Amino acid sequence: MKKIFFSLLCTLLVGQIASAQNKGEKYAGGIIGISTTSVSSEGVSASTTEFSLAPEFGYFVLNRLRVGGSLAYGLASSDGTTTHTLTIGPNVAYYVKLCDKLYYTPELNLGFAYASTDDISACGFTAGIALGAFEYKPATRWGITLNLVALEYAVLSYPDLDISNNAVSFRLGIKPTIGIKYYF
Repeated sequence: MKKIFFSLLCTLLVGQIASAQNKGEKYAGGIIGISTTSVSSEGVSASTTEFSLAPEFGYFVLNRLRVGGSLAYGLASSDGTTTHTLTIGPNVAYYVKLCDKLYYTPELNLGFAYASTDDISACGFTAGIALGAFEYKPATRWGITLNLVALEYAVLSYPDLDISNNAVSFRLGIKPTIGIKYYF
């Protein structure tokens, strides 16, 4: 009985490692997002429209462990005010196989951030962790990503203002994003 159990366990472990992303694999991909939010309270309403584009490149340094980098651009328009953002930085993720072609991919990321609204600009950094990130691989060279929950931290400094002003945002919430990856 012990030999059968040990053989079955070895087969499962080898299957996990053989089907996971392998050392040396690379990918290019990204996320495109559009969202609209509208809020109304006591006769006052406000709406925000956001667009984001985030291409990225990654490399598996070990089986199931990848490092990558992304360049994200965002455009937000709210009641006549337009904000442009640019974030660039590295990320690292670990792939845990849940079932055939489906992986849980928690990810850590850091970045340099720049934001501009009208004549005011800001610089700073961002850090985040994608706690609800998954990837489905319908084919050998393609992956579809889904991130349901993210924890993010951003610090921005506004040097154009006469006073020293730092904006800190700390958010834990549901912010779904969908992306695509091509492996080569």
